[in-house]
Amino acid sequence: MAEQLWWEASIWILLALASSLLSLKIGISVALVEIIVGIIAGNTIHPNITPWVKFLSSFGEVILTFLAGAELERDV
Repeated sequence: MAEQLWWEASIWILLALASSLLSLKIGISVALVEIIVGIIAGNTIHPNITPWVKFLSSFGEVILTFLAGAELERDV
């Protein structure tokens, strides 16, 4: 059980790392690349969605909303 948890966590971390490296390579926003990588990973490798992943995704949605607003009006 705990071994599977670490395996799933490592998959999510590797996907985040891959998306950040990819965004540096192609020069677009990390958030956009993470969304695209998440869509591709969700449709191809079908990772297990546990309650802690749902919590982290909900938290990330809120943070992403604030960051998007901060990027639009830098003077504020």
